[in-house]
Amino acid sequence: MSHARTPIIRHIKVKGNASPYNGDWIYWSKRRGVYPETPTSVANLMKRQKGICPHCGLYFTSTDIVEVDHIKPTSLGGKDTYDNLQLLHKHCHDTKTASDGSLHKSFDDKPF
Repeated sequence: MSHARTPIIRHIKVKGNASPYNGDWIYWSKRRGVYPETPTSVANLMKRQKGICPHCGLYFTSTDIVEVDHIKPTSLGGKDTYDNLQLLHKHCHDTKTASDGSLHKSFDDKPF
């Protein structure tokens, strides 16, 4: 194999004094999609969203409480699949859940 056929892989420099052990799970989840003690699905969602809450548009910080949310609620027919999941701040998740109608099921859903 010639040198011309070797693919070029660009790497992003690790910022300053960053370490996977410094507790900045937001940085490492965005960067690598993994972080010790963080569920893989949460880290992958963090990387996919580039560290941004889609509800408010703000970046997640290491002190935020982050929750996994169904974009289309399962109670309204949404699937429990990766492409229907997103990460939201806890308060954004509460606001979205209150306004998306998932808390109020119609009487047609209950058998008598």
